[in-house]
Amino acid sequence: MITTTSTDQTGRPTPKPCPKCGAIAEQHKAGSNRFWVQCSKLGKNGNCSGIGQQGSNKKEAIANWNSLR
Repeated sequence: MITTTSTDQTGRPTPKPCPKCGAIAEQHKAGSNRFWVQCSKLGKNGNCSGIGQQGSNKKEAIANWNSLR
């Protein structure tokens, strides 16, 4: 069974490492209800193009990121 969720010790969902390069994932927010997760090496920090779809809340954005392959 493939799981798309990952949680920390408090039970909150956490983003998995980047599926393309294995780097740490970063959460971002723009506006009141636009959240997404992207690779920490995206753009000026490196050359990875890993970025997840936007979600209306943090939990949805993390789920979108964790479902990337």
